[in-house]
Amino acid sequence: MRIAICDCNNSFVNYLKHKLYLYSNQYKLEFVIDIFSSGEKLLNSSNKYPLIFIEYNLPGINGLKTAHLLRKNNICSKIIFTTQNTDCILDVFCVSPFRFLKKPIQDYMLEKTLDDFLSETGCHYTMCVNDGINTFCINTNEILYLEANNKYCYIHLENETILCKKTMARVFDALPKIYFQKINRAFIVNLNAINKYNAQNVDLKNGETLHITRTYYKNFKQEYLNFFNPKIL
Repeated sequence: MRIAICDCNNSFVNYLKHKLYLYSNQYKLEFVIDIFSSGEKLLNSSNKYPLIFIEYNLPGINGLKTAHLLRKNNICSKIIFTTQNTDCILDVFCVSPFRFLKKPIQDYMLEKTLDDFLSETGCHYTMCVNDGINTFCINTNEILYLEANNKYCYIHLENETILCKKTMARVFDALPKIYFQKINRAFIVNLNAINKYNAQNVDLKNGETLHITRTYYKNFKQEYLNFFNPKIL
């Protein structure tokens, strides 16, 4: 997931980058963080960012004006304003910010903000898959499971199976790791697609059953429980 930080304070930028990478490592996420020292540079970027941190008091075009211009091209971005000056809180509501964080940002407030962002938006994204003839654009949340097929890989969706001309390992590398878990050498399953499991099998919500081996079961069970954090009855 791409994240933009628009701030000319190098000390704050380094702090925020460090905290974001710590968070991504903790939850097995993959963040790509781009830094911009001005609103103009952010606006000139061709990338789309699901999450953007903007300092309100930017040199040149300030943070609010930058956010106004961003909204014209990308209404889906979650914008988080960061500043020491709280007098501008009411001004930023016109661009529908996700949060307003006062500097210096408390670690627990940043973590809570990221938790809320992921809870609301998830970490899924669109990826392109080529079968040698056609290119399919699918969202990673559509994938039920991956199946190894020698040097290729089957990507199983709800109503379709795509043969990808990449290995299962290569496809897995492109997925948000928080959602996908290996259950044997030939299968990687989307945790959200699971209906129930035991030490031998994983039953999916579409009615399919996949075999889980003893080698992978202990780690799978722990990751599954960590992912959902359920109350155990």
